[in-house]
Amino acid sequence: MRNDYPEIFRIRVLGRKFPSNNELGQPNQPATQDQEQWMKLIELMRFGEFDYRLSSIGELSHRRRNMNIGFLLWYAPDTNFRRAANRHLPAHFPDRSEQVWRSTRSWQSRLAPSRPRHSASVNRLIRYMEWSCALYRAVQEHGMSQAAAGALVETIMSDVYQPVPATFFKLSRLRSANRETRVKWLFGMMTRNFFSSPFVHRHLPSETGVSFDVTLCPLADYYKDQGVPELTPHAMCNLDYVMACEFGIELVRTQTIADGSEHCDFRWKFPASGEEVTVRNSDSRAR
Repeated sequence: MRNDYPEIFRIRVLGRKFPSNNELGQPNQPATQDQEQWMKLIELMRFGEFDYRLSSIGELSHRRRNMNIGFLLWYAPDTNFRRAANRHLPAHFPDRSEQVWRSTRSWQSRLAPSRPRHSASVNRLIRYMEWSCALYRAVQEHGMSQAAAGALVETIMSDVYQPVPATFFKLSRLRSANRETRVKWLFGMMTRNFFSSPFVHRHLPSETGVSFDVTLCPLADYYKDQGVPELTPHAMCNLDYVMACEFGIELVRTQTIADGSEHCDFRWKFPASGEEVTVRNSDSRAR
């Protein structure tokens, strides 16, 4: 592992040569040392063809450390999901949280052999789906209702996912100060590098934001194959509203593949000047 990268982070890359400074490129405008550190981090994450192992984190301000660590932990699904689950399980199972987690691990070990294989970025999402499915089944075995189990999975997945769009939006400030420019760049990057094949996107013209349909979703297919299609909105679909909140935009969606429709209609709307953004929690609720 090279040692000439800034002390804000050190990442050991598995299965690929560590990129040089020339390969990483530089921001369009002069940047502070801190901005350069973040640009190198996001460019590393864009490769998307291999996993990362966090070996150590340098000195960060206390205010930013939780978000930064949460973002990096996204690339370690097993550890990240376990940490989040163990934060929430004691509130629901005060005397049995460790037993419930052991049941979750047992379910996950049974699901792992049939895990589908796609690109590295989609495989990472599938790993989170696998853990969500395992926890969903385990807590119901221990007496939790189906509705409560779904809500618990949604809480845990929102917890582990929130630092990702929050950090990406912060980093996008290096591209532009304009929210629309930043959001369009982020969606382009994410559909190319993170929600890649076998996802299928159909991009549409829009005068008020960003519009596209998803016509094939491997995550919905995964839960359908596991016999728990009702879990898809809790474990994945509603996370899109977490992203909309972090980006400061509104998502209006009327249908999803998970609810039996042919496609998911994503309509991301930019707020007009001075307009308050409607914050939604799901496809059916606003607050």
